[in-house]
Amino acid sequence: MVRRRVLMRAIALTVFLFGLLVWVYVVVVQVTHPEWLSAPFSHVDYFPFNWRLDEVGMVAFAIAAIGFLSWQIELNLTVE
Repeated sequence: MVRRRVLMRAIALTVFLFGLLVWVYVVVVQVTHPEWLSAPFSHVDYFPFNWRLDEVGMVAFAIAAIGFLSWQIELNLTVE
């Protein structure tokens, strides 16, 4: 049971951190080069790699929120 909680904490923190980093990247691009927001995130031309940069930022923010929520739930379960 303890290993499962440690694993869930590591997954939640990783999802939160990388989602937040991608979102911060998109915000920095938006401030420095706003014309790039409509550009695709990758040069690959098929779904899901052809998403626009602003769409990737929205998804990354949602993923970071889910990771943070999962991490907080896991922390509260550990305390009890």
